[in-house]
Amino acid sequence: MEANRTVPYNVDAEKYVLGSVFFDNNIITGLVGRLSENDFYDERNQVLFKAMVSLHANNKKIELLSVTEELEHLNHQVTEEFKQYVIDVIESVPTVSTTNLYVELVEEKALERKLLTDMKDISDDILFNKMSFQDLLDKAEDKIINVIKKRKTSDIVTMSQASEQVYKQIEKFTEQKSGLTGLSSGFTKVNEVTLGLQRGDLMILAARPSVGKSAYAINLALNVAKENNAHVAFFSLEMSIEQLMMRIYAKAAEVALTKIRTGDLTPEDLILLGLARQELATTNLYFDETSSNNLSDIRTKCRQLKNEGKLDFVVIDYLQLITTKSNRGSRQEEVSQISRNLKTLARDLEVPVLALSQLSRSIEGREDKRPMLADLRESGSIEQDADVVMFLYRRSDVEGVEKTDEEGNMNMREDRHNEVQELVLSIAKNRQGALANIDYQFYGHFCRFVERKEFKPLVSSKAKKQKKDN
Repeated sequence: MEANRTVPYNVDAEKYVLGSVFFDNNIITGLVGRLSENDFYDERNQVLFKAMVSLHANNKKIELLSVTEELEHLNHQVTEEFKQYVIDVIESVPTVSTTNLYVELVEEKALERKLLTDMKDISDDILFNKMSFQDLLDKAEDKIINVIKKRKTSDIVTMSQASEQVYKQIEKFTEQKSGLTGLSSGFTKVNEVTLGLQRGDLMILAARPSVGKSAYAINLALNVAKENNAHVAFFSLEMSIEQLMMRIYAKAAEVALTKIRTGDLTPEDLILLGLARQELATTNLYFDETSSNNLSDIRTKCRQLKNEGKLDFVVIDYLQLITTKSNRGSRQEEVSQISRNLKTLARDLEVPVLALSQLSRSIEGREDKRPMLADLRESGSIEQDADVVMFLYRRSDVEGVEKTDEEGNMNMREDRHNEVQELVLSIAKNRQGALANIDYQFYGHFCRFVERKEFKPLVSSKAKKQKKDN
């Protein structure tokens, strides 16, 4: 092991791993997929491993003669010196009982070389001013994460190991009095259907504009933070923090949003707002002050919070406002890329991610106003990537309920901020559970959702008309 070498390697460990295969051909089964020929530093070891993998793929025995013949078949010149090297490799192994330790050494040195190469690449980018500062940070972070992922790659798990692991998890579930396996949403029916918000899940909440999806997301974020003593990151790409906090104050204090905005507050209102401020001060809810809509920035901030132990749930309002730096191709392709990246983010950080989404205008031209998965705007792969898809819509839009004024005139304009609306949350996709429709009363002036115990069946305007005609 030279003290002045330029890259990390351990030839002795490489020889030990390869020599072990000659003694026990079954060892190669565990190496395929775990190591590649490039993980070996010595070129002789690279070609040896390549020949072994080829023999294994063809169900041939791995021994000195078969390896040398395979090397010739692979157009590698086998000299007497090389044959002697193979013999040295075989003789370097006293026992195969510790082979796995040497495999780990080979893996570590290969990753160190990869890391060194990546850092040199980033160093060149810095010295030659090839990229912006933010792009450099993103590139460095991505390369480090890729190395960490490769290091964490586990071996194939046997049925015995998997069954034991899952059985222990089942035992933990039986000990939980709540019956939830994820974060409590604060809504009974949602918890029953989803068993809680699950780690690694991408959830989509979609609705037409002004229905109340942002208000529902606020309710959900506050509930998750309070019910689970959890840390929630809220990325509002449409509203400022000031607008967002006014809605949160309206819900927490049950003081009308219009009164908060106009300052038309009574002494009682101020007392309620003061109490709400004290309660909110203990809530672990985090906002993005820059309101960045770049996917890379969102990912970086989530990772920072996760590294600090301050991330259990992510809310993004809303998906179609997110941008990417590589905005080549159509908008649908870009949104598809965004949804895939959000799913990866949820899985990597092991937290549920809720992304709000708009529905396409096509729903307005249909007689049946109930949303479908195909209505997801610029859907692409959204419905494919999502683990849970929820739609929020007004019951009146589906049932065709018309308002009348005191004189009985039809089609009176609704003031949706001050009335109590009946909304339906439709869980249209649930990868790990059932589908359901849940009724809510939405107090728009308080930005507050109240879940109703029973779901009242929907009667579409078309069905009503047919019944009336009959």
